[in-house]
Amino acid sequence: MYLHKELETLTRPEIERLQLERLQKTVRHCMNSPFYKQRFAENHLSPEDIRSLDDLQKIPFTTKQDLRDTYPFGLASVPLEKTVRLHSSSGTTGNPTVILHTQKDLDEWANAVARCLYMVGLRPGDIFQNSSGYGMFTGGLGFQYGAERLGMLTVPAAAGNTKRQLKFISDFGTTALHAIPSYAARMYEVMQEMGIDPRRDTKLRTLIIGAEPHSEEQRRRIEDMLGVKAYNSFGMSEMCGPGVAFECQEQNGLHIWEDYYIVEIINPDTLEPVPEGEVANWY
Repeated sequence: MYLHKELETLTRPEIERLQLERLQKTVRHCMNSPFYKQRFAENHLSPEDIRSLDDLQKIPFTTKQDLRDTYPFGLASVPLEKTVRLHSSSGTTGNPTVILHTQKDLDEWANAVARCLYMVGLRPGDIFQNSSGYGMFTGGLGFQYGAERLGMLTVPAAAGNTKRQLKFISDFGTTALHAIPSYAARMYEVMQEMGIDPRRDTKLRTLIIGAEPHSEEQRRRIEDMLGVKAYNSFGMSEMCGPGVAFECQEQNGLHIWEDYYIVEIINPDTLEPVPEGEVANWY
């Protein structure tokens, strides 16, 4: 279940113990992958060498190029018959990067997204409309399963056909919408053309945005146009998809689920971890 009071109230030492336990389990599991078994051997590493969170620095990076070079299933750590879904990039710059999922992966992914949606105030009884593309892009199915796990009525409207989107919003009483920022602005333009006042004629109150760069000014403008609170989200296919990090109702930065992910900030020049509190000025 996505709500887990014990996990969400862990102390810092308890979080770190859980992270180490799961890191060690993940590394042992990766030895089922010929790629990682060879990569560890080349670096004179074994799973037994990972004794603390600091030992994360010993593990070599996995890059996008590694995923392209091992296309399609070269990084798999389970037999293909134990996987139930794959997602991939478009492949516009070379081989697509392919990510495989077991049923357990999908369950945990749904839990993570459900947590995110709960954190911004959504509850069973809300009606969640997803205007993201469904298919190889993770935003469609990722939010779909997370919204269902939370217990909301979901509207898988998919991308495009703005007048139909607006009809669904009005007719179904949609209270929460997932849309990329530029499309949210486009929806408002069409609302104006159709004489729809989002505050008067819809029940929209929550907007989830992400998947493309946008400024804080753009976010606030969208909120003002649609009469909603807009929350930033972050995800990437290599980490399942959406659900990696999310804003809460304070809208003051993204929260990362530390029982799922360990954050390591790397100096791109030295490839060394950056000391806590250091302000990045590399760009």
